Amino acid sequence: MLDRALHHANRWVLDHVEPQWVDYVVSNTMTDLNRRINDFLWTYELKAHIEQVIDEAPGVKTFVLRPNQHWRGFQAGQHVELCLDIDGQSVRRHYSVSGRPRGRFSITVKRKDGGVASTWMHAHLRAGMSLTLTQPQGRFVYQDQVKALFLCAGSGITPCHSMLTALLARPDGERPDLQLIAQFRDEADVIFRQDLQAWARAGVKVTTALSRGPVAVTSAHAKAPRIDADQLARLCPDVRERDVYLCGPEGFMTQMIDHLRGLGVDLARVHTERFSFADATVSSADTFDAAGAEIYFKNFNARITLVPEDQGKTLLQIGRDHGLPMESGCCQGMCGTCKLTLHEGQVSGNVLGQAVYLCTAYPASRSVVLGG
Repeated sequence: MLDRALHHANRWVLDHVEPQWVDYVVSNTMTDLNRRINDFLWTYELKAHIEQVIDEAPGVKTFVLRPNQHWRGFQAGQHVELCLDIDGQSVRRHYSVSGRPRGRFSITVKRKDGGVASTWMHAHLRAGMSLTLTQPQGRFVYQDQVKALFLCAGSGITPCHSMLTALLARPDGERPDLQLIAQFRDEADVIFRQDLQAWARAGVKVTTALSRGPVAVTSAHAKAPRIDADQLARLCPDVRERDVYLCGPEGFMTQMIDHLRGLGVDLARVHTERFSFADATVSSADTFDAAGAEIYFKNFNARITLVPEDQGKTLLQIGRDHGLPMESGCCQGMCGTCKLTLHEGQVSGNVLGQAVYLCTAYPASRSVVLGG
């Protein structure tokens, strides 16, 4: 009863009082007693109440969240890191954020076979519970190009959903030329079905590709079989003129990169987001002599000549050790905070197309040029 009353009181406060005033009052009345009574507002941590749980598709749930006063907002396409306590173990996972009305946001979680976090969340999280999380991060955000293709599979649609929702909220004359191709296993697995249909009615060219079973046109938007190079060229004949936002399982993204390369797409215009950690053990230390090699970081206008001590270091470590104020997030090759585009040369390790995840990638040629 007390928890329910506190939940409603917290929601009323956050809905009617500006966050800076809540923070001012809370920070000036912070006591151990207040924190014990109400640790959702009287805290220095970012937390969010679960207000609703929505079944999107078999094995897929959307959690609608109301953050406390520490929430700073987000850019469409960014993700948050959840800090979960599962059977006494601290588990951290990243999930893309979608905007909701009145200060809410949501995350959409697909349950994975053997997935510790996703299985636990589906089984245990209910409305009224709270989660601890980080501020939004990531650079998989729309960069104001005139034409864009969102190419995704499975739960990889979640950051694309966030960006498309934000873009379609713009006035008609300010919207870019948008196209979405989303691949799922079958009709039952389609995520955000109603939104896909609404986007098609709003003028977005929307295609749902099904990798299993028959394809039947049962809604306003187009249906297609599994995406291959021929399908991609047919569905998006001007793909070389578009920036591509690519997200999905690792195998899907690797295949799409190969298809896009084969169609002559400039891979510097392919923007990627990962949902799984990369193998951080890959190293070029045994195959490449780093001393004397040169790395040019265009975003810092900084040219670095490597020394013997740089042998075996990641590109992120090299930049930092040479005095560059380089950003990073998970440092496990997933979040993309450190990601840059490869313009010249070769790197080894965690590379997807021309996207280089610096925390788990290494120089592999005598000259490397990286930038935004």
